[in-house]
Amino acid sequence: MERHDTRTGEYGTESTEIADIAEMEITEPTLTWLELSRPQQPIPIGENDRVLDSKFNEQHDVWEVLLVAFPEEESDEE
Repeated sequence: MERHDTRTGEYGTESTEIADIAEMEITEPTLTWLELSRPQQPIPIGENDRVLDSKFNEQHDVWEVLLVAFPEEESDEE
């Protein structure tokens, strides 16, 4: 699966994009913009992932969120 690279001001499909991020296997730190039309609903991100910036895009009536996603740390289960 590939991340949907969305730049600020571009309109993307939020529901597919958010589902993709939750299911992706991240192998290196990845920076991406998300567009959220329903910001009151939580988005599934990893424990180490961080929101770096956000702003409201009045033209598309969505919140744009800059997210950095990090690879999951491997746990040693013994």
